[in-house]
Amino acid sequence: MLRCAAGTAVVLALVAGVSGQEHAPTGEAYRHYTLGTEHETRRDLDAAARAYSEAIRLDPRLAVAHDRLGFVYGLQGRTADAIAEFERARECDPTLFDAHYHLGATLWWTGDNARALEALATAVRLQPDHPEAHYYLGLALKKRGDLLAAIDELEASVRLNGSIPASALQLGIALKDAGDAAGAIDQLRRAVALDPASREARNSLGLALAQRGDGEAATETFRALVAAHPDFHAGRLNLGTTLMNRGDLAGAVVVLRELTDRDPRNAEAFYNLGVALKQNDDFTGAEAALRRAVDLGGALAEAPFTLGVVLWQTGRPQEAIEMFRQAIARRADYDDAHFMLGTVLQQAGENEAALSEFRQVIRLRPSSAEAHLSLGRLLQRRGDAAGAAAAFDEAGRLNQKKADVQASTFAVGVGRARAASGDVSGAVEQFERAVALAPENFEAHYELAKAFTLAGRPDAARTHLLEARRLAPHLRFRDP
Repeated sequence: MLRCAAGTAVVLALVAGVSGQEHAPTGEAYRHYTLGTEHETRRDLDAAARAYSEAIRLDPRLAVAHDRLGFVYGLQGRTADAIAEFERARECDPTLFDAHYHLGATLWWTGDNARALEALATAVRLQPDHPEAHYYLGLALKKRGDLLAAIDELEASVRLNGSIPASALQLGIALKDAGDAAGAIDQLRRAVALDPASREARNSLGLALAQRGDGEAATETFRALVAAHPDFHAGRLNLGTTLMNRGDLAGAVVVLRELTDRDPRNAEAFYNLGVALKQNDDFTGAEAALRRAVDLGGALAEAPFTLGVVLWQTGRPQEAIEMFRQAIARRADYDDAHFMLGTVLQQAGENEAALSEFRQVIRLRPSSAEAHLSLGRLLQRRGDAAGAAAAFDEAGRLNQKKADVQASTFAVGVGRARAASGDVSGAVEQFERAVALAPENFEAHYELAKAFTLAGRPDAARTHLLEARRLAPHLRFRDP
């Protein structure tokens, strides 16, 4: 956990906590408490524990002694005893910040997130300018799945103390998870500057750069990471994946083969190697790598799925069916696996089974035009003209929507180019076209808000900014 400040600053903070208590400690109890802080400063934890325990024996309601004893127990690995002392400290003095903070951080580390949230929220309320309390509250909120609230707390931690590497790192990761690649990159670069030796900071920076579409910078970041930490397998895996995504299949294969040599039980490494070899039309090599991934990765549904595709492409449909079913067994809501299983079953003449799979795809992903089209063809063969017509109509509607979304994305790109050249009215025209084509395109609304701001139309700008935020609140757009 993040440590409190050491030495005199800690003692002064705790003395201030004592003076603020309604309960007045006895002189002898306070003498043993002070002795405990001196032992703790010298890192003599056993002596500190004895002194704090004696202080508590003399005055059972001395909250700060319970808190410091809990802290010492935590350092000694006696987590359950530490939690009990922090709880007792809170009971003795509900206003003691350290007790709530130490309890919340300890509970977070033990995985008791619900209780950690309550304690940390109280700590932040008692001392809102404490960066580490905001940090742990942010982690607990993120673990609960409340990403926006977590980002708020992590931003507060960084704002209060911009020199804590962990706060910048976790804020960057949270922003990356929220889709704010630009904000994530800023924070992760800060984390790297604060702690250049941090593998996680450099790895997360590479992922954020890749997320933004800057494959070259991501590749350079991962190469530097692997050079500095050759045994950091996650960095090498990400380097190989980035090279593959950039189309450098030969480079990806070299990196991923080295990773499988270094870590022969890494299922994801074998899977990515298989994908790279498949894309390079080396189906024999791909099959071997993917079979190894299937054997190693009990939860990696993508491995049997991709192996099934290779087997289907090389003329072995029955083996492919087995792999697609294995992928579904690993992940029941794997819509791509259901679709491919339906496709191969249809080709094998098992139309009823195929129908069931295509219907399952539609339940899982109603926007799949391909599934509606395949369903329509099978219904047509069964003589269900009405059902087939409805499926074909839906496939047509979805394909048109997909085309409109693509056209909207293209219009946003044209609009950005016009805005960059100073053609504000031309930019507005393109962004309005993008919004009309795809009203749910949050980027179109956001870019239109910026263009309206440049055009001196603040009310229209505000309308589209609010719509962009409604459609994509996780991106946390600032005012244009």
